[in-house]
Amino acid sequence: MKQTLIYILLVFSSIFSALAQEKDTLNFGTKSKSFITDSTNFTAYNFAKSSPFYLKSLMPLKYNRLSAGYNFEKGNLTLAQNATSLNNANLITEGISQLNSISIWGQFSYHKIVEDSTAFAHQTRNNVANPYYFGSPKSVSYQRAIYNLKALASRNFIQNNLPIGLGVDYRIGNHYSTNDPRGDIGDYQLNLIGTIGYNLTKSLRVGAGYRYGYGLEKVNVAYKNSSVSQGKLIPEFNNYLINGYGEPEIFNTDRTFQNNSTRNGIDAYIGYNSNKIGNFNFSFQAIKEIQDYNYRTGEGITEYIKFNIVNEYYKLLWLKNISKNSLSVELGYQTNDGDNFINKYLANSYLYNNNILNLKSAFTLKKNQFSHNFVIGLRKYEERKRDGIAGNDIRLNQLNYTINYGLTHVNEKSQSWGFSITGIYDQYLDSDFEVLRINEGVFTRNVIYHDYAYNTTSKFGGNLTFDYSIPLFNQIQAGIKWSTTYLRRNDLQDFGRILTKVPGKDRFFSNISLNLYF
Repeated sequence: MKQTLIYILLVFSSIFSALAQEKDTLNFGTKSKSFITDSTNFTAYNFAKSSPFYLKSLMPLKYNRLSAGYNFEKGNLTLAQNATSLNNANLITEGISQLNSISIWGQFSYHKIVEDSTAFAHQTRNNVANPYYFGSPKSVSYQRAIYNLKALASRNFIQNNLPIGLGVDYRIGNHYSTNDPRGDIGDYQLNLIGTIGYNLTKSLRVGAGYRYGYGLEKVNVAYKNSSVSQGKLIPEFNNYLINGYGEPEIFNTDRTFQNNSTRNGIDAYIGYNSNKIGNFNFSFQAIKEIQDYNYRTGEGITEYIKFNIVNEYYKLLWLKNISKNSLSVELGYQTNDGDNFINKYLANSYLYNNNILNLKSAFTLKKNQFSHNFVIGLRKYEERKRDGIAGNDIRLNQLNYTINYGLTHVNEKSQSWGFSITGIYDQYLDSDFEVLRINEGVFTRNVIYHDYAYNTTSKFGGNLTFDYSIPLFNQIQAGIKWSTTYLRRNDLQDFGRILTKVPGKDRFFSNISLNLYF
């Protein structure tokens, strides 16, 4: 709470500073609003958030936004361990400014999330591989409060040829269910980065970075009604330990553990800028994370498993200005490879792998008082989970398409309105499915079968967004934004198993936000 109050004071001090500008000063609110509606510039801005190396080359000199929003989701077209309905109230502020020769970017976000009908998922939802967690067949309502603070800073030395940067990413989460079985999860994650670069020529720059991070998750499952705590009266109240991706074991005693994680990684950067061919930016990241799951009492520490995961990211961004118009092309490739080591068996039992290939292109056409944004995107996603104890081996392969058109109009009084429309299609490509019937149990029927059916059907839908803003005082733009998304699936694939829990036909998303730009 103390951190929240400090943050609110900082926000209001920023607004006060904006109001204190001379009346003939350029309207920063209008510039910030125009910046966020330019698809190519905003693509570069989001690319630069990953490292302080890009602060001075890809971010504007000044941009600030404060947003209060509400998201709503409902529908059974989702993975088995996701909520059938979700409410998310959030407060987000971000911006970049210059302090003498130092560029500083920061972002703070707060999310209050309420999930309904969550089963087999006492987890933070921050771990892509999910190697070790508790879960129950009984659906529970989850509440989550998540705070996230990010900051980047960069300064040039030696006649602006030696940029040095620092960054921090700190997240705190509190997750708990409000009915039995009552999961209670507290977590924090701290990630740091330091970068150094050198301008080899006026056009070519190179750089490198080092990343370090650590975190902690503490998990506990309890029951207010002790008569159902052992699952004898009602089996769906049993607590299960999901260790890998096979049938779990009932775990109704010592329902607590913690996960101590550490991360180390390196970055490499290359940037090239030419008036003729445009601006090229390439980045590489490799991060190795070790997750140590254990049980702690006053008598000592019992080691459960260690999970190692290696993340690699390759990203290339090309920007090109064509008169008043602009073009961006972003290409990315990401892999996550994880394996566990179970102390009980002194062996590996769970292997996780995914790889993601992204291609996104945006073109912004400006004419008179109108801005036209055209965006197309492709995303190929492949995932494989192998559980040696259960004998499960499941692979999926998907291709996701998006196409978007947006229009923004700004009049002489700096009032603006806009809309965008997006088409979405998720195509199932191919998959492998090996699950032994002899190991079929409550988790396999309700989660593994359900998720395989969900992932092997194609889906289609669309998004519609409206935006309106007006000048407020002298240096602020105030606006409202509303969007809605609808997704629907095709027929399910027949893979020779009986589904006790079938993915729903559709899912609905809606968002509304109030925004200040300054």
